[in-house]
Amino acid sequence: MSSSHQIASFRKVSAGVLASAHLAAQDDRPSVAKRDVSLVLKRVAPALGIDGTTYHVLDILLGLVQVDDFQPGRRPVVAISNQRLAEYTRRTSRTVTRCLKKLVELGILSYRDSPTGRRFVYRGKGGQPEQAYGLDFTPSCFNLSAFKSQADAFQRRIKAEQEAKRAVTRFSRAIVDLVAIAGQGYQDFCTRAEVIVLNGDLGLDDKASHLDALYHEAASQFEQDHQNNIQSPQMSCAGDIGDTRLSITTHPDSSSRNEEWTCSHEQDTEFPSDTGYADEMALEREPCGGRRQSQQPKPQEAKPQEAKLHEGRGGQPKRLETNLDGVSIGLIQSACSTLQEETGLEISTWPALCEAADHLRVLIGLSQPAFNEAIKRQGRYLAAACIAVVAEKALRDPEQISSPGGYFRAMIDRAADGKLHLNKSLHGLV
Repeated sequence: MSSSHQIASFRKVSAGVLASAHLAAQDDRPSVAKRDVSLVLKRVAPALGIDGTTYHVLDILLGLVQVDDFQPGRRPVVAISNQRLAEYTRRTSRTVTRCLKKLVELGILSYRDSPTGRRFVYRGKGGQPEQAYGLDFTPSCFNLSAFKSQADAFQRRIKAEQEAKRAVTRFSRAIVDLVAIAGQGYQDFCTRAEVIVLNGDLGLDDKASHLDALYHEAASQFEQDHQNNIQSPQMSCAGDIGDTRLSITTHPDSSSRNEEWTCSHEQDTEFPSDTGYADEMALEREPCGGRRQSQQPKPQEAKPQEAKLHEGRGGQPKRLETNLDGVSIGLIQSACSTLQEETGLEISTWPALCEAADHLRVLIGLSQPAFNEAIKRQGRYLAAACIAVVAEKALRDPEQISSPGGYFRAMIDRAADGKLHLNKSLHGLV
């Protein structure tokens, strides 16, 4: 069937719509499995800019398309009206129409319109569709390899940005700690580091390289000054044999340095800030002044899976240790093997899981306000663990969870009621 017969006359045709219709009209469709199509499309969604309602619509269509329709000789068509999609997504029909057009122009779907514009599928006795009009996933089968390459490139870029961001944070803190030990004479290095971090014209990689060079410059100068201080007392004491005074080998500021080093060391052992701007926070703490002498060293916080207090609704503290009882990062890493394999993410530490949570939020089609509300109610660690469990289940069996976002919100509600047994879910996945 030609592309002109597949697109109704009432549609506004664009170059992307015609390209998808051309792919759908070809008879040599590659033989792919529905599971592969679903995984690749969900991985490439962030790279293609698919989020919000568009992602929700795509997720619904992937759930409705039949597994057998991807076999050779069949056509993966979904016959669902825009009005029904609007009811499922709680959006208007015009919004759904725009979302479908975006998916068509991206090469994921194609319009396969009937003469009347209705969408329907008539199946024979063997279950094969004799007549199928609706939304066709055939373009995804042709573009699957390109989508997979694009998803891999997006993951590599995300990892590179995360590594550069960690390097900026690491060198910023290293410079702050070095200046705190060396004294006010090295305050200029803090100022220069702050200028580098706040420079909007530099990328993360450039900031990391500049901070690396600045830290090595400060370390070399500190080492040279330290050697000079060691040699200087030996020369001055050569003629003072009869003097009864003892040379002071401890620097006058050693007590304040010990306090500053203690605070700095304990800051490194804490879990990272939820804001993700640790490099700016480290430079804004004014480490080289006298403010740390008035602070008391903070005890180390408990591990995420241990007892922890969190402020719930109404400002009342709410204990969350029951929800994370028996949950460790090693258990999450073992349970979410498919998630790590398919997305390329590495869940080896709690901070790494929290950093990956935003990408997993897009993967399951959860909005940013809903995720922020979950963090506000139950804390970042529990929210990140729950979103990893939902993503793992959705990737293992896309048809098992019809609405991953709703599943996640239900887990948060059960956690608020103290009925969430996250450790049992994780052991079940293992």
